[in-house]
Amino acid sequence: MKRLIVTALSTLVLAATLAPAGEAQVTTTVNSSFPATAEAVGMGVTPFNLVFLAYQGFFESEDIPMAGGLISWYRTGRITAEDLVQAAINMNRLSADALNDDRYIRAVNNQLSSLANTSSGT
Repeated sequence: MKRLIVTALSTLVLAATLAPAGEAQVTTTVNSSFPATAEAVGMGVTPFNLVFLAYQGFFESEDIPMAGGLISWYRTGRITAEDLVQAAINMNRLSADALNDDRYIRAVNNQLSSLANTSSGT
C-alpha cells in the first residue's frame, strides 16, 4: 500500500513539472523594439558584451571584421568605439541614446583597448 502511494505521488509530481515545459515557447527573433525591451528589464548590452559580439563576428554585416581583423582595425584607428556602438544601433542591439553616452563610449573604448593589448602577441 505504501509503495502504491509513493508511486502515485511521484507520478503526480513528475506530471506537474513536465506539463508546463511542454507548453513553453522559445522565441529567438530580435526585432526593432529590442533596445527598449532589454532596457526595461535591465538587460542592456554591456560594453564587454558589445566588444565580445564584435570579436565573434556578430557585426560583420555592418562591415566590422571579427577577431584579429577587429583588433588590427582598432590598433590602426580604422574603427572606433563610436563605430562599434553605431553598428549595434543599426542592428537594433542598442538604443540610439548609447551614442551620446560618454561613459558607455569610454567603456567600449576601454574594452577594445584591453582586447588589443592582451592580443599583442598575435
